[in-house]
Amino acid sequence: MKPQKFLIVGAGLAGTSLAHQLLKAGQSVTILDKGENHATAIAAGMVNPMVFRRMNKSWRLDECMEDAIPFYKTLEQQLNTPLYFPITIRRMFSSIQEREFWEKRQDLDEYKEYLTQISEADNNYSKATNEFGSGRLQQAFWIDALAYYEGNRNYFRSIDCLLNETFDLTQFDEKTASYKGIEYDKVIFCCGYLNKYIPFFASAPVEQTKGQTLTIESTDLPEDESLNRKCFVLPLGENTFRIGATYEWNDETLTTTETSKQLLLEHLSVLGDFELKIVDQSVGVRPTVLDRRPIMGQHPELDKLFIFNGLGTKGYLMAPTLAKDMCAFLLEGKELDREVSLKRFEVKG
Repeated sequence: MKPQKFLIVGAGLAGTSLAHQLLKAGQSVTILDKGENHATAIAAGMVNPMVFRRMNKSWRLDECMEDAIPFYKTLEQQLNTPLYFPITIRRMFSSIQEREFWEKRQDLDEYKEYLTQISEADNNYSKATNEFGSGRLQQAFWIDALAYYEGNRNYFRSIDCLLNETFDLTQFDEKTASYKGIEYDKVIFCCGYLNKYIPFFASAPVEQTKGQTLTIESTDLPEDESLNRKCFVLPLGENTFRIGATYEWNDETLTTTETSKQLLLEHLSVLGDFELKIVDQSVGVRPTVLDRRPIMGQHPELDKLFIFNGLGTKGYLMAPTLAKDMCAFLLEGKELDREVSLKRFEVKG
């Protein structure tokens, strides 16, 4: 069967993970990207298997983990750059109730590979404030977001799949899916927080969530684990850490603020009184959705146009699985999970 021609608009996490799936399936892929990804600036790339609030597993966790780790390890070899870094997350419990949630889960078969049994060492952990004890989370990892973005751009450029330019609406015919005179079988918009500027999917509720992080140096923080409470502390090596992140709703400005810097330092202080030096402050904008599920699907009238967006804070966990789902939807018409389908926003009469 002759390969279909796909145009993917946006080379962020959604666009690149989908492109890899389509190329693996033998399809013809062109990615259009202007070379500025402001979600990358805020993305720590942390993959946390749990939702700590009630100590529940992340949505579709087992399936996503099964897909994600091989995906990133294979990509490391393909891009010839380190991407995947396993890490233990130490959750400093915020209440007795949170600790009890952990204790109830740790003996359940479905949680055993993620939650360690709380030990005396966890109860007496001394490198951070330990009012309610702590627990160690396994199977966590982080992806170097900047290396992922730049490595993918270089790779797709090397195989002549990348157009390094801003998408020009005046050069696009939505009915024939033609861009600059080239007709495509399908066009997928993976535009991140800039989705509202794409008229065909502007009504899809992809929110612009500004976030800021700090990079600090400190000899007081542990380098073998990522501490977590009120913020995450990601060890980068050589006594350098990333602290994050803030959530500033409906804001697409790309300026760092003193208010956010002080908020991050305040959150870090919950974990302890650490001597530190601020090295950098970063700002970016995430594409998020109110119900915390991505948006995937086909335009209700323009049947050659599709959306794959809103991966949000769990993006590096979900992207490989959802890209596989999107690929099956595009090539085989396999129905998408209702929780991520664009159809969930249809007004019912």
